[in-house]
Amino acid sequence: MAAPASRRRGSSWGRSWPLLFVAILALHSLAIYLFTRGFLLTRTELDLHSHRDDRTGVSPGCSSWPQPAVDHLVIVVLDALRFDFVAPSTFFEEKQPWMDKLQVLQKLAADEKNSARIFKALADPPTTSLQRLKALTTGGLPTFIDVGNSFGAPAIVEDNIMHQLVKNGKRVVMMGDDTWTQLYPEHFNKSFPYPSFNVKDLDTVDNGVIEHLLPSLHENDWDVLIAHFLGVDHAGHIFGVDSAPMIQKLEQYNQILEDVINTLKSLSTPGGPHENTLLLVMGDHGQTLNGDHGGGTAEEVETSLFAWSPKTPPDAVLSVLGENSCNFDLHGKEVCVSTMQQLDFAVTVSALLGIPFPFGSIGRVNPELYALSAGTWDNQRTGINACTPQDDLEAWKMRYAEALCVNSWQVKRYIDQYSGSSIIGFSAEYLHHVEELYSKAQANWSEVLKSTCPSETAKGEEFKESASSSLQLQIDAYSSFLESFAKLARSAWTEFDLWLMGTGLLLMILSVITQAYILVRLNALCQPSAQECASSRIIPKLSFAFTLVTIRAASLLSNSYILAEGRVTNFLLATSCIAGVWSSATKGNFTIEEFIFLLLNIFARFGIELGMSKQVAGPTATKDHPLFKKLEEVWLLALFMPLEVCHW
Repeated sequence: MAAPASRRRGSSWGRSWPLLFVAILALHSLAIYLFTRGFLLTRTELDLHSHRDDRTGVSPGCSSWPQPAVDHLVIVVLDALRFDFVAPSTFFEEKQPWMDKLQVLQKLAADEKNSARIFKALADPPTTSLQRLKALTTGGLPTFIDVGNSFGAPAIVEDNIMHQLVKNGKRVVMMGDDTWTQLYPEHFNKSFPYPSFNVKDLDTVDNGVIEHLLPSLHENDWDVLIAHFLGVDHAGHIFGVDSAPMIQKLEQYNQILEDVINTLKSLSTPGGPHENTLLLVMGDHGQTLNGDHGGGTAEEVETSLFAWSPKTPPDAVLSVLGENSCNFDLHGKEVCVSTMQQLDFAVTVSALLGIPFPFGSIGRVNPELYALSAGTWDNQRTGINACTPQDDLEAWKMRYAEALCVNSWQVKRYIDQYSGSSIIGFSAEYLHHVEELYSKAQANWSEVLKSTCPSETAKGEEFKESASSSLQLQIDAYSSFLESFAKLARSAWTEFDLWLMGTGLLLMILSVITQAYILVRLNALCQPSAQECASSRIIPKLSFAFTLVTIRAASLLSNSYILAEGRVTNFLLATSCIAGVWSSATKGNFTIEEFIFLLLNIFARFGIELGMSKQVAGPTATKDHPLFKKLEEVWLLALFMPLEVCHW
């Protein structure tokens, strides 16, 4: 009686197994959807641009873009510049060998407090160079799905400060990392790009920048100069932060920056070409002690920005800069460090240069960086309504409030446009809260404008105190609106939904276990006369398959996933192919399918190599590359492993 029952169960399984696999496929799909929905955050890019004559919806009193406050801007980008590369070692619990190497910046921050400042600049993940450059120029928040464009980057179509500079007659010169010319192929009056992909090369890009930087400072054919060094980033990737090459690079940069600053000082005399120039020395992201970056750890997101103006603002600037974090350096001089969001960079630079803010920028004009430019304190350049005598601080607050007024209008315009055109927008509750903050700030603006003009009976000191208080309240109101929306945008575009990711991962594990169980059951039912033998054969195969899948899944967590993805995938595929061919050959039942599988592996290997060679100029991985050597060692180990391992 048992045999017929077994046959009936086998027949039932035989009829139902297609439905079971369809159900497993559906469960797989649901798991992948939930995981990617929480991980692959998406943001709709709007192909809209700000224009000089934009006026719709702008409040009276801030009906135009800010007037330019600087004549020239020098941006020196030191790729992967950690915060502790710039800040004095006294700001940290333990002194490390790589600290206090950029002495020239620390000395300026200590000696010229009115015109020099060190900032801890907080980047938003992903902290890959391309995404950071995109964020710095657009004022937006690139998502992790953009990391796929890190090599062979497409030109940026979103509105950005490079587009606005060219559109408004500013001349831009670039030298260094060729990523800039990939992102902005037609935006530079002159460019000196150098290939950036070979991380083993510490000097080619830097030497090219050095060759052109100082001579360019003496020329008068640019308004914005960008110099992007790569040596520190490459030294970190190859040798790590705590290494002699890293320290040598930092010492080299210190000498270069000293030469740049001395040149600017010599040309900043009254009437000189750099009398009203602003120097920014900054990193695009940080790096871990191993030289990695891309994620959201503190070491990766904390970078530095140093600002210095040859033209010193009045003493009132100190009340704006404040004392966020002050300490004494190794020479006993006080150094103060401020904190800013990298998200604020694009709109602040736009306000200083007097160009329209990028349409998709969601940052806030940073008050401290804005105040370091002497031009923002010059009442002759502000164009404000001087209906009443104003001291330096009150006049500056008025100008800054006007900049925030336009800033807030521009962000509110972007919110309305994005919510109306994006498939995945923001929740109605958050949008309502942001709308209330904006309406409240705008409602008070007209009263603030009235309060700056005294009545005939108003007394000077009373009016001055009231006007200053009203301006500060207005600045706080605009800042609250801008910071609230930036927080909302980060939660939607840069913060993973861990609940969805966890649910998707759990469903995937359950579906894989269920699929493995069904395969074992089907194998046993198809061979009822030798169930134990069949089960013993299927277990090694499943173990091997699950091992490969586990290795593949673990590789996704690596910081070097993008660089090694093709090789790791090809290695795992080839390993399974060799093991299968070896097993079949020992049993004497070599099939045409396995021969085709072997040929496909060979084609896939050469296809990946060919694709990488086309994507970058020059060889990116040679046989001397440590990754290549390690893969060859594992390949040979798999090829000559004992026969018993592959004998299924």
